Amino acid sequence: MTTGRPSSGNRYRPGRKRRLSTALFTLLAAVIAATVLVALGARTISARATCAGQTTTARVTVSSEIEPVVQRVASYFNSQRHQVDGRCAAVAVHAASAATVAVDLAQRTQRKLRPAADAWIPDSSLWLDVARGSPASARLVRPSGIVVAESPLVIAMPRAAAARTPAFGNSVGWQILAPPSAGGPSRALGLNVQFPDPTQSAAGLAGLVELKRLFGYGRAARGEMATFALNVQVVHPGTGAGALPSLDAFARPSRGSDTAPVTLTSEQAVVAFDRAHPGEPLAVRYPAQGTFQLSYPYVLTSTGGVTGAVAKAFGTALRSSYASAYLRFEGFRTGSGVAGAWPASYGLSSTAPLLLTPPGPSQAGKELHAWRVLGLGSRFLAINDVSAAMATPVRPGGPTLEEVLGHISAAGMKRFPDSTQMGLWVFASHLAGALPYRQIVPMGPLPGQFGVVTRRQAIQHLAATGQTVPHAPAALYGTLLAAYKQMVATYQPQYVNDIIVLTAGVESDPSDISAATLLHDLRTLVKPSRPVEILIVVFGVPKDLGDLQQIAKATNGKVWPVTSAAQVPQIFYQAFGRRICQPHCHR
Repeated sequence: MTTGRPSSGNRYRPGRKRRLSTALFTLLAAVIAATVLVALGARTISARATCAGQTTTARVTVSSEIEPVVQRVASYFNSQRHQVDGRCAAVAVHAASAATVAVDLAQRTQRKLRPAADAWIPDSSLWLDVARGSPASARLVRPSGIVVAESPLVIAMPRAAAARTPAFGNSVGWQILAPPSAGGPSRALGLNVQFPDPTQSAAGLAGLVELKRLFGYGRAARGEMATFALNVQVVHPGTGAGALPSLDAFARPSRGSDTAPVTLTSEQAVVAFDRAHPGEPLAVRYPAQGTFQLSYPYVLTSTGGVTGAVAKAFGTALRSSYASAYLRFEGFRTGSGVAGAWPASYGLSSTAPLLLTPPGPSQAGKELHAWRVLGLGSRFLAINDVSAAMATPVRPGGPTLEEVLGHISAAGMKRFPDSTQMGLWVFASHLAGALPYRQIVPMGPLPGQFGVVTRRQAIQHLAATGQTVPHAPAALYGTLLAAYKQMVATYQPQYVNDIIVLTAGVESDPSDISAATLLHDLRTLVKPSRPVEILIVVFGVPKDLGDLQQIAKATNGKVWPVTSAAQVPQIFYQAFGRRICQPHCHR
C-alpha cells in the first residue's frame, strides 16, 4: 500500500513553508483535540454519581506507549466515584513490559500468589498465550472482549536516508528486512536493518512470523533464518519507551551519515515521533503484502470479588467516546479501527491498510522458540587436520588441502558472533607423546585476550599459516573420541556445545582406533541431557566419507563435503540453522 506521497525526487525534502504549515497544523490540531477532550471529560464528569465509604482500587498494568491514554481515562473514571457492590471504585494504572507481565502472570498463578494486577492491557493478544503457562493461569487470564486500541505496523526510514535508497520506493514489501539470499535488497545499498527484539516486542514477533513465511521451510529456510538472526541489528526497548525501540535513537545516526537505517515500528510510534519532529517526519510505508497490527486487548486477571468487579467496570470507561477521542489524539486507532486526522506529510493513511491474518499462538510460539535457539551462545571446539594428507594438492598444480581448508577456516571465523566461546586443537599422529592431538588455543570467548591478540585473531592466524607435519599419518578417529569426551565432560547448558572439524577426511594411523570402535563408544557416550554434535567439513569425496557420515550421525551432527572456500557462508548458516530442528533434522 502506498502512502500517497508525490513521486518526485524531492518528496522527502519539505520546504520551509511546508514545514511551518505542518508545525502550525500540528499545533492547531493539538489545541482543538485537547479542547474537545476537556469538554467531553467535563460533560461526563458533571453527571457523576456519588458514593461514600471505603474505596476498592483495581490495579491495571498497561504497555508503556498506551499508558498516557489509560491514565487519563482512569482519572476520568475515578472522578465519577462509581459504586461497586456498595464500595467506592477506583483504578490505579502503571506501565510494564507486556513480555515481563506475561511471564510474571504465569509464574504467580503457578505459585498460587495474587497476580500483580487485576487487569492488563498488553500490546498484543500474542502475549496471552505466554501468560497462560499452566491450567491455573489459563483460567485466570480472561480477555474481556474489549480491544482498547489498534496500531498497524509500518516500515520506516529517516527521510534523508529514504531519499537516497531506491529500494524504498512507492511500494515496499517485507523483503526489505530480509537478507539478500532470501530476496532482500543488495548489501551494496548499505541498509542497516534495526529489528525490534521479538522476545520483548510484539512488533518484532509479528515481523519474525512474516519473514519466516517468506523464507519458507526446510534446510534452506533454516539457513535463511540463521542468516537473518545472526546479521540483523536487534534493538531492545529503551527505558520508558514501551515495547518498541526509540525512534529518536533510530533517526539520529542518519544525519550526515551514509548509512540507511530501516526498521519495523507502529503507526502510533511514527505519529508521536513526527509530532515531536515536525520538520523532519519519517518516511513510512505500509508493507505491500499487507501488515499486522498491534491490538491492545483489555484482559481481566483478578480472581474475582469486589476488585474484579471494579476492573470489569473500568472496561466501560475504556469504550467511552472520551477514551476514543484521546486514543486518536495520541496516534492510536480505536478498537474499531477509526484513525485520527494526521497531516499528509506524516506519510500515514487514515484509511485502514491491508491486513494479514494474525499469527496464531502456536505459530508465534514456534518462531519465537527458533529465534531463542538461534540466539543461544555457542561453545565450539575447532579441530584442524595437520597430517601429511593436508599437503596433497586439490588438483595438479593447484593449492594444497591445507591452503584451501585454511582459507575456509579464516572465512568461517569472521562469521562467529562475539558471544562465541572457542578452543583450537590440531591433530595428526603422536603430536603430544602418545596423543594424536595438541591443544593450541584453550577454550574461551573469541573477543578475549590470548597473548597480545584476541582469541579470534589467534585462531584465524594459526588456521591461515598452516602447520602440516610431513609424513605424519592421521589419527582422526582417536582425536574425535577424545574431543567428544572432553566436550561432554565440560558441557555448559547455556551454550550450544559442538565440535567442528576441518579435515582431509582420511584415517591413516594403523595404531588408531577403528571407525567401528569410535561408533560404538560414541553411542555409549551420547547423553540427551548433554547434546554435543560433531560437524565435519571435508574437501571433495574422501574414501572414508561414509564412515564419517555415520560418525557424525551418531551425534546428530553432519558432514559437509566442499570444493571451495566460497561454500563456507552457506555451510556456516546451515550449521546454525540446524539448531531450529534439533534433534530431528532430517532435511
